[in-house]
Amino acid sequence: MGNTETVKKMYELFAAKDNEGIRNIFDKNIAWNQMKGFPNGGQYTGADAIFDKVFGEFRQHWTDWKATITRYIDSGDGVFVIGFYEGTYNHTAKSMKADFACKYKVKDGKITAFNQYTDTFLIGQAMGLTTEK
Repeated sequence: MGNTETVKKMYELFAAKDNEGIRNIFDKNIAWNQMKGFPNGGQYTGADAIFDKVFGEFRQHWTDWKATITRYIDSGDGVFVIGFYEGTYNHTAKSMKADFACKYKVKDGKITAFNQYTDTFLIGQAMGLTTEK
């Protein structure tokens, strides 16, 4: 499986809530960098930390959270992904749609690193963390 196919498969597995499938394409020491200002922003190492602090939190606090990919760009040693997030925050019932770009590093069919870039303000608005004008 090539880099782009590996990353596409990860998004498919996330949508299907197939943690074991995702675990199989994550390197055991994957470095996950969730953008500061994003829910649970920070750096996580290993699948257990990612499932607990990132994926688990979204499934618990958001309804219909999804990432829609509009473009995959193979960068040789990884893939850039462009798209948008959508979801409704359970505690406020507010929905949002925010553009993102993510950079994945892939080696031997395993995702070794993730870096996220997105509009955290729109997500913060849905969570009730900002004032709307």
